[in-house]
Amino acid sequence: MDNMQTKRLTLRAPVMADAELITAALNDWEVVRWLSVVPYPYTHEDAVWFLGECAAGREDSLAICDADGLCGMIGTTETGLGYWLARRVWGRGYATEAARAVLGVYFAIPANDAIRSGYFVDNERSGAVLRKVGFVDVGAKTLPCRAQGRDMASRDMWLTRERWEALQHGDLD
Repeated sequence: MDNMQTKRLTLRAPVMADAELITAALNDWEVVRWLSVVPYPYTHEDAVWFLGECAAGREDSLAICDADGLCGMIGTTETGLGYWLARRVWGRGYATEAARAVLGVYFAIPANDAIRSGYFVDNERSGAVLRKVGFVDVGAKTLPCRAQGRDMASRDMWLTRERWEALQHGDLD
């Protein structure tokens, strides 16, 4: 994905210089407990590995940056849309703003007809973000949470190109 600018955010390719900020943000239990594949504690080596995957093109993620610097990550993978935000920016609408930008690029590609996402049942804030950008709940499932070392109840969400486009044109609520 190319760099993007939203009203309040810059979405850009992550770089090795981000390793310390990513490590610090993902060593917050309140952040990492809601993520499926991220280990806890999160080490500098974990960040370096992740950033290497991004640099090699095996991970399609963008750093979410506000006026104070990197505050999260967002991207699309074969499993769908994923994101996280550092606790310092929770409640500001950044996840919704970043998701709308990324989904706009995603659906600009003609081959992309739909995308999945999901959230752990107790993480209603993430569920609210997904609903705001147009995802609909398609059912319950269980996902692993590496940080918690167990499978957790989650909701499977789905967004089609048709629904995305209708929302962009004000044709749906």
